[in-house]
Amino acid sequence: MVLHNPNNWHWVNKDASAWAKEYFDENLIGICAHDESGVSVSIDKVLSVDGDVDVSQRKGKVITLFDVKLQLEYSGKLATGAEVSGTITIPEVAHDTEIEDYVFEITNYSDTSDKQPVRDLIRNQLTPDIRTKLALFGATLIEQHGKDIQHTKETDPKYRSSPGSANATSSSQTKPIESTSVSSTIMAEGSERTSVVNTTQIKENFEFQTSAEELYITFTDVSRVAAFTRSSPNPFDVSEGGKFKLFGGNVEGEFVTLGRHAKIVQKWRLSSWPSGTFP
Repeated sequence: MVLHNPNNWHWVNKDASAWAKEYFDENLIGICAHDESGVSVSIDKVLSVDGDVDVSQRKGKVITLFDVKLQLEYSGKLATGAEVSGTITIPEVAHDTEIEDYVFEITNYSDTSDKQPVRDLIRNQLTPDIRTKLALFGATLIEQHGKDIQHTKETDPKYRSSPGSANATSSSQTKPIESTSVSSTIMAEGSERTSVVNTTQIKENFEFQTSAEELYITFTDVSRVAAFTRSSPNPFDVSEGGKFKLFGGNVEGEFVTLGRHAKIVQKWRLSSWPSGTFP
């Protein structure tokens, strides 16, 4: 995609509907589940993706605007070996839909009461996996298409060399060697100085309305973190001393202590803070 948008100032829009269909095909088809009684089910096909999927850029910020309706087809077996098939309709997958807000309408073809175990299996075991894949859609969309609608420093005409700048560079190289040496020495000395950063302490207590186990998983499961931050954390090393970066690298930190389902101690910082500065 060719850009004529110096400084990434103007509105740029890209239709990613075709890519969205490929994403759902690759990430939803094949999701499966089974229980101890012998009931099983799997997603076989994405029947339809209806709606709009756009990636936009304005004033240097990349955003996603999408709102689609999905219909999936599944097949499964009852404990008796009888085959069952049907559809899962998700009325709204949107850029502002939270992971817990997705709605699943499950319908068996030629439905009868004895096919209910398949519907229950989908509701209890299949939909959580589908939720995770849907929640990652927005972050993956930006990752795949954001670079196509925004200039980097290498591609922005603002940063391209002109004949004048080339001549200036050539002229500067004719200066005496002594001047270059003095300048380099001053820069080297300045680079060793450390800036003084004013800090303060803030202590707050929060009560989470959930279990310790669920809270621990939420802070350490990469798919949940990606869903809530709407970006893919990279790196995300869940171990004591492990590093992580969130929100496209704007927040970085480290796991200090991990007590499974009991305790998490982190230290984190904004990437714009001076190097080594942690609260």
